[in-house]
Amino acid sequence: MSRQALNPSCPQCGGPVDVPEGLAYARCGYCSADSFVDLSGALLHQVMRVAVPRSRVPGLFKARALEAGWPDASLDRLHLIYEPIWEIESPDGRRVSISARAGDEGRFNQVVVPSGERAFVDVGAPAAPAELIEPELAPESVAEVAARETGRPIAVKTLRLIHRPIYKGQLQIAGKAYAFELDALNGDVLDVDWPAKATYRIRSRAWLATAAMIAAAALLPLPLAVLAVIIIGAATTRRLHRPAPTPARAQP
Repeated sequence: MSRQALNPSCPQCGGPVDVPEGLAYARCGYCSADSFVDLSGALLHQVMRVAVPRSRVPGLFKARALEAGWPDASLDRLHLIYEPIWEIESPDGRRVSISARAGDEGRFNQVVVPSGERAFVDVGAPAAPAELIEPELAPESVAEVAARETGRPIAVKTLRLIHRPIYKGQLQIAGKAYAFELDALNGDVLDVDWPAKATYRIRSRAWLATAAMIAAAALLPLPLAVLAVIIIGAATTRRLHRPAPTPARAQP
């Protein structure tokens, strides 16, 4: 069955929705509401307006890099995407939001949608927003996933597909690239893999540990010397590979 064969109605005003060939999003010709369209019909589709302009992102990441101990970090490959989130509104006013893309463990998790201005955007226009990511979670499965995540069933009055703007890119640190994400609504760092960085104190402890292992090998009987070297070496390795403090990850 094709999208055109559905003849879906606008979820906002009830008017007919014309679904262009090959597109997953359509605009109502009567009220201009955007819909996400799949084989189940047309569902209300909104995007959240960017609150952090692109020009502010380098400064925000410079501050985060300083906090993490990497003042020479540089920003590279910055681009804006829109992550999809399903929002259920029940008849009693309860709202549950579920990520429309699977997480690291392949699960669709409950998320908190940040406050921000929502708008209908003509995704077919030349001035449409950056990359809109299509949902991996089918709309007919959202209520089931929401019940599993919250531990209680939820009736669906309204189902919306909301797109949250996120800046993605890379940081260059000591000649290596590290991926990052930054919330385009509030400027919080969502994800960045800061590399571990040994401090002067840790390097000093490494030298002391080496001296201690040499002393143990020279002064203790062989069995005790081997045990002492293993314990000192393990403790030193753990300290050397302890990551630098990082800003807390914001809840998506």
